[in-house]
Amino acid sequence: MRLSGGFLPAGAPSPPSDTSRHTTGFRGVVNRTRSSVSQWTQLTPRHHLQALRTYRWAVLALVLLGGAGGGLASLLQTPTYKASAQLFFSPNFPTTDIGQLDAGGNYILQRVRSYTEIANSPGVAATVIDRLDLPYTPEQLMLRISVTGKASTAVLNVEVSDPSPERARDIANAIAEEFPAFIGQLEKPAGINTTPVKVSIVRPATAPSSPDSPQPLNNVGLGLAGGLLVGAITAITGYARERAVRDEHHAVEVAGLSLLGVVKVNTETPVLIADNEQSVRTETFRQMRANVRLQAVGERLTSITVTGCPAGDGRAATAANLAIAFARAGETVVLVDGNLRNPEVHELLGISNEAGLANILRGEASVNDAVVRWRQDLPLYVLPTGRVAPGPSERLFRPDGLAKVTEALRRGQAFVIVNGPPLLSDAEATFLITATDATVVVARVGVTHTEQLAATVGVLREMRANLLGLIAVRSTKK
Repeated sequence: MRLSGGFLPAGAPSPPSDTSRHTTGFRGVVNRTRSSVSQWTQLTPRHHLQALRTYRWAVLALVLLGGAGGGLASLLQTPTYKASAQLFFSPNFPTTDIGQLDAGGNYILQRVRSYTEIANSPGVAATVIDRLDLPYTPEQLMLRISVTGKASTAVLNVEVSDPSPERARDIANAIAEEFPAFIGQLEKPAGINTTPVKVSIVRPATAPSSPDSPQPLNNVGLGLAGGLLVGAITAITGYARERAVRDEHHAVEVAGLSLLGVVKVNTETPVLIADNEQSVRTETFRQMRANVRLQAVGERLTSITVTGCPAGDGRAATAANLAIAFARAGETVVLVDGNLRNPEVHELLGISNEAGLANILRGEASVNDAVVRWRQDLPLYVLPTGRVAPGPSERLFRPDGLAKVTEALRRGQAFVIVNGPPLLSDAEATFLITATDATVVVARVGVTHTEQLAATVGVLREMRANLLGLIAVRSTKK
């Protein structure tokens, strides 16, 4: 092992004691909002699809809710029928002079826009109400009338909306029939009995057979589309605001490290790869073993520390399987459990934890007494944590005591893999990292928080640790 560099140098950064605290107040809100926006902008189309998949049940619920809302709105809405009549305006004077006809036509085109306002005026509305004995005021009736005209044409369309199809028809026809009299009053020159503008009904209104609104299919469709839009925004927003790394690519982006491999775990697959040389997970660790060697080409590599974040990232199982992969390649390997506060290696490998690293550091046992061979068919030896006495465990990691352990393992010509404690919560992790040649970081998809991963790698970089890369652990169904 590399001991010449010493242990944690003076002035080296200490791991943060609590990375989960959030700034409160206005600044905290601004920081969290800025962080969410930043994470949103980093999402790719692949992330969007993953967000929809992750929140698919919430999206489905919002889609169904939107469709149900559209259907309910259709049921509660009073049916409205729309009837329309069409009017045509032309010059009303006898002449064969094309110039006069052209001038008269231009005059009418200029006036048509004004006619749209007159057709839907209080005077016309009051006359129609009196004629049909309608239960509306002029203002209420005007809200039901729409008069439109196409540009550069002498045609007006009068549309009337009403809960009764027959009444909508009668109102539209009444307006069309009463409107010429209003035009005559307005356009008739003084001293002349005829108006220069003729109003003709070219298409009388008929009673509509189906309501114009509501349209259940359209409303349900809009509700489904709106629910999908809200669901997609909710899913992507929630996905962007997740504190845990989303996938191995996201973990690599956060850490800024090379990806050594992706470990897929599930409840049906054995934790260790020792008994199945043909499994996909076995091949994954073989590839990671090769990647570790490739990352350290040209460097002296006799020991590595596997560390991570305090979040159940599968660090111990990863270190154990990596040790098995190296042992299967014919190398003598010593797997050291340096996580004194939460020992796991002895349980994974099914060995005793009566004597181990802690006993050696306290001077109660030698390295040869504490190291045990795991299986006879593999050159893999294990140094568990041993019995840890009450009190701060970091007191055991004195430079002189750890130096004796590493020197003894070096003399055995073994490749040492250390299952290190989480760097941000256990100070002794810094001593293990500086006592080994290189460091591998483990992050679990959906579990490891991005800020913790970034802080862990940041501390390692300030310690000038030799970072080989990152191993991502991802849960799968099978």
